[in-house]
Amino acid sequence: MVCMGHMSNRERIARAAEEARLADKEKVAKKEAKASSPKPTKRAVKTVRMKVVWEVCSPTGAVVKAFSYPDRAAADTLNQELTRSTGRTHMVRGTKVPME
Repeated sequence: MVCMGHMSNRERIARAAEEARLADKEKVAKKEAKASSPKPTKRAVKTVRMKVVWEVCSPTGAVVKAFSYPDRAAADTLNQELTRSTGRTHMVRGTKVPME
């Protein structure tokens, strides 16, 4: 009979091998549990079609008026009129907005 405090080398190796075998079993079981759990399905992202509009903006960036893409000349004309009448520089910028 072997005392609890003293183990032979053969017993230590056998005990370590058994502990390693049990640890591997637990790892495999955890991986299987993760793999078998259903993953949440992702919703399909609805693509929103965008269009470009020209916005005439004040010096603070506030939109004064928006024009459709082909009406760039009208946007430039309004920009020049506002800049001349107010004395402050207005700007024209292209912005993407969702299509109706």
